[in-house]
Amino acid sequence: MPLELTKISAFQLDTLPHDKVVFFFPVGPLEDHGPHLPLGLDLEEADRMCHLAAQHLEQEMPGWVGVIMPRAPLGIQANTTRLALTVRPHVLRDWLVDSCRSLMRNGFLHFVCFSGHLGPKQLTAIEDAGKIIRNSGRWQQLGCLFRGLSGLGRASLLSASSVLVKSKEVLNSPFWPDPIEHGGKRDTSVALVIAENLVNDRYLTLPQVNRQTSRWVRNWERRRGLRAGYWGDPGKARQEMGEKELLDILDEVFPKMRAVWEGANPNLIFRSWYSILPPNKSFFRAWLLVVLTILVAAGWAFLMAANLDVKS
Repeated sequence: MPLELTKISAFQLDTLPHDKVVFFFPVGPLEDHGPHLPLGLDLEEADRMCHLAAQHLEQEMPGWVGVIMPRAPLGIQANTTRLALTVRPHVLRDWLVDSCRSLMRNGFLHFVCFSGHLGPKQLTAIEDAGKIIRNSGRWQQLGCLFRGLSGLGRASLLSASSVLVKSKEVLNSPFWPDPIEHGGKRDTSVALVIAENLVNDRYLTLPQVNRQTSRWVRNWERRRGLRAGYWGDPGKARQEMGEKELLDILDEVFPKMRAVWEGANPNLIFRSWYSILPPNKSFFRAWLLVVLTILVAAGWAFLMAANLDVKS
């Protein structure tokens, strides 16, 4: 049975086999999903996937233990923009990095993040955090060795949801989320499984809403903060469809996670195509600031040199 970090003691945590414990992070934005679904649906879905993956871990890999981290309502982008609580990229990235490093200091190695939202910047920020953890793991290995701890392997933070994004989705919308449906049949079906008591019965009578056909109009609405509600057909939602959706995600993700824990390179598996586009990077603004600073300094140096030449 998976453990919840907030409900166990430090002593209980320390007695676990450090090299066979996986910490699961559920993250996602709070946003409008229509009149029938809760604002926290993305976070609820991420939390359920963490529990399912932790249970599967303990069944498939005897001796391993899953630990569920507290839910973090941290989303960088949202499908709707009129009502959405989002954060800057570094907030999500640094929450994951700092949390993992705190656990790494105690000899733990394995971390997984499920996001209930598959936006480009959301997934890239998690992947950026994974790269930082993998690189800093080299130094943590030495620290564990000197402190006599058992966790001497290479630490990894996996962006589990990144493997769910297909190349076609990246090509269709490389910089912002633009799903075919939102709060429709798929989301409502999942909600009936993970939070049925939070689903308003009116979903059965809601009309089908078609997504705006023009991509430029959709982007304009997004930038102006006008996107709201749902699009799709929630009336066609069924609980069994939601159960199948969650199990399909688990079947796609878990074998890849296991491959990493058995020695595969996570950067080759848990990386979406979004991450190759610089504007999606959580460090992008910092890079721009550095470049602008260098250009200003170079320009100033050039002007000073030209001024000296004129005087001479």
